[in-house]
Amino acid sequence: MTDTIHSVKSPQSPEQDMFVTIGNIPENEQITVADTGWSEETKERMRLAGYDDMDMIRAWYS
Repeated sequence: MTDTIHSVKSPQSPEQDMFVTIGNIPENEQITVADTGWSEETKERMRLAGYDDMDMIRAWYS
């Protein structure tokens, strides 16, 4: 699977329109960017594409 980062301003492509749940996150658990498991390089590319920490967490959930 390729590691593609889309600009926050542009809609996601259909091939990325999927939802996968792995594990169990307790209700009211606070998730941070560190919990995503993404490398620092990936997070930096996302920041350069206009993502902030909350955008990254939303992308991780989707």
